[in-house]
Amino acid sequence: MPIAGEWARIRSTITYQGFVTINRDTYEEPNGAVTDWDVITGRDSAATLAFTPSASHVVLFEQFRVGPEKALLELPGGYLNNNEPPTDAALRELREETGYHSESAFYAGSEWWAANSSRRKHLVIAANASKTYEATWDESESGHVRLLPVSELIDLLVSGELTDAGLACRGLTALARSNPDTEVLAALRDRVRQLLVA
Repeated sequence: MPIAGEWARIRSTITYQGFVTINRDTYEEPNGAVTDWDVITGRDSAATLAFTPSASHVVLFEQFRVGPEKALLELPGGYLNNNEPPTDAALRELREETGYHSESAFYAGSEWWAANSSRRKHLVIAANASKTYEATWDESESGHVRLLPVSELIDLLVSGELTDAGLACRGLTALARSNPDTEVLAALRDRVRQLLVA
């Protein structure tokens, strides 16, 4: 079985640059074949799975999405700014999109955006998120803040109607396996363990 080191990139050319950038990368494969691949590049993104006090609800942002051509309930999130740490970006996006803020955040790691992408998606899980600010949307952003009862969270994640469901499931598992250093996050970890077992 070939390993990644046996693939040699010959060249990379930008073929499209808009909301995303797509490169055409040419590789020589281990068997000598030369093949072209479309690779989505650009900034990493970060999302927040934010729980309200007592972990009674999850803060979501409902917005129209052009791919499925309908409104989706999603985790608040967006792109990292230059040199911005993922946790800062996730909490900034939570504040900008929903007006909610949290002082207790657990960085739940990241995953690849897709197999044909060099981008990473980061997740932060926030405890005790409360409405502290007014939402400040970008020009192309609009939607509705929704509070989902925590008892409905797992059903939403497995419904197939959420763009970051896999990211959220992996993040919940990471929190459930962790040993947080604050009482607030330890209490949320225990609540998440109950959700996953149920």
